[in-house]
Amino acid sequence: MFNFFKKEKKQQEFVEPKKDPFPTYEEVKNLTIIDIREDEDIEYYGKYPNSIHIPFDEYFASKLMMLDKSKKYGIMDLKGVDTILDEALKIAKEVGLDAKKLKGGFFYISEVLNYKPIKE
Repeated sequence: MFNFFKKEKKQQEFVEPKKDPFPTYEEVKNLTIIDIREDEDIEYYGKYPNSIHIPFDEYFASKLMMLDKSKKYGIMDLKGVDTILDEALKIAKEVGLDAKKLKGGFFYISEVLNYKPIKE
């Protein structure tokens, strides 16, 4: 009648671990970074050797259209603000680029991943 004492073995489901949304050092090194920071930030903090500075302004989409579509890109801003990165990523994908957002932005990449910028 009641099966209180009967032990049923439940089959455990395999749950795929969530991927960390922050980039790894290897990812950052192997991507061409589209740096959407302001000009003043580039001057003050420097830029990465594998980056292209394209400010997030009214000409952003037209500048992205000139990039090599066979490369992989990462989009980065100063602090990794999701709303800005999401919009920039959407535009990049619309123009046909293989791109991803670099969560955490410039500060995360330089301070946590210890990937140092250069100043020109």
